Amino acid sequence: MSTWWSSLAERERRLLLLAAAVLVTGLFYGLLWAPLQRGVVLRGQRVAALRADLAWMRGAAVRLVNLRAQAAPPAAGAAVAPDAPLARQVADSARAAGLSTVIELPAGAAHGPLQITLRPVSFATLMPWLAGLRGQGVVVDALQLDAAGAGRVQGQVTLDRTPAGDGAPDGGAD
Repeated sequence: MSTWWSSLAERERRLLLLAAAVLVTGLFYGLLWAPLQRGVVLRGQRVAALRADLAWMRGAAVRLVNLRAQAAPPAAGAAVAPDAPLARQVADSARAAGLSTVIELPAGAAHGPLQITLRPVSFATLMPWLAGLRGQGVVVDALQLDAAGAGRVQGQVTLDRTPAGDGAPDGGAD
C-alpha cells in the first residue's frame, strides 16, 4: 500500500485525502448525526403531543366527575350521615369503594376543604368514586392527576362540601 501511495503524484494524494475527508464526513452525517437529529425532533413532537393529551385529560376528568355525579346515585353501602366530618365521610366512602389503600388523608383535617393525595390508582375506578361523592354532597374543588402507568393515575384532589341548597354542578356552564 505504501508503494502505491508513494507512486502517486502530490496532486493525486491531496485529492484522495480530500475525498477521504468528504467520505468520512458524509458517513458521520448519514449514519450518526442525521438519525440523532431526527430522533430529537420526533421525541420533542411526542412530548408536546403527550403534554397536550395530559392537559385534555385533566380537563376531561373534572367534566367527567361532574357529569357522572348528575347521572349516578351514590355507591351502595357508602352513604354516610351528611353531618359527619368530611374526612370521615371521604374515608368511609373510599373504604366502601375499595380505595382506602390508595388515598392519603391529612391528619387532623376537621373543617373546610380536604386535600387528598392519591397513590397510583385505576382512572376507571377513581372517576366513579368521585362522582359518587358528589351524590353525598361532596364536590371536587381541584383535581391534579399525573399518569402512573397504563390506565393508572396519581396526584391530588381537593374536596369540599356542596354549599347548602346547591345540588347542581356549577350551573352547567363549561
